Amino acid sequence: MPSADKPRLRARDIRLVATIRAKPELVYRSLTSARELTRWWLQGAETDARNAGRLRMIWPRARVRDGARVPGFGEREGVFVDLEPARKVAWLWKPVRGEKGAPSLTSIFLLPARGGSEVTWLHAGFPAGADALYDAYSSVWEDGLAKLKLYLETGRTCKLEVVDLETARILIARSRKK
Repeated sequence: MPSADKPRLRARDIRLVATIRAKPELVYRSLTSARELTRWWLQGAETDARNAGRLRMIWPRARVRDGARVPGFGEREGVFVDLEPARKVAWLWKPVRGEKGAPSLTSIFLLPARGGSEVTWLHAGFPAGADALYDAYSSVWEDGLAKLKLYLETGRTCKLEVVDLETARILIARSRKK
C-alpha cells in the first residue's frame, strides 16, 4: 500500500487547565524556584531559572488512595527553553534511557484570571499507541497541577500522596470551611 493511502496516526496531547487563586508571579516562582518546587511537589530540585538554564527534578515515592506506594516519576533532567516571568514556563527533557516516544517539551502557560491565574499545563506530541506512557505523564502532570493549586490556595502540601484536581478542590473547600 503506498504511504499516501495509509491512515495517519494522530499524536495526542496532555492539556490540563486549572484556575488558581494566586497571582501569576507567584505561580511562576512556584514553578521555577527549586526551593518552592521542593516545598509543594518534589523531593529534590535544582533550577537555573533562565532560558537555557539547567533543570533537575526528583519525585518522591508516593501513596495512592488505597495506601499502596507508587514508584514515582524518578529523576528527570532538562533545560528551560522559554521563560517569560508571570506568563510561561517551558522546558525540554533529556531523553530517559528505555523510554521511547515521550515528547520532550513541557509548557505551562499563565494568564491573569479573576481572583488569580488560569494555568494551562501542556505536554504535546505523544505518539498514537503509546497509551501507557501518555497515562503515566498525564497522572504526573495532574498531580503537579493539583498540588500547586492546593499549596498556593491553602499553604498545604501532600507530597507523599498522589492527588488529582478533584481531590485538590475538595481539600481546598474543606480548608475554607474551617
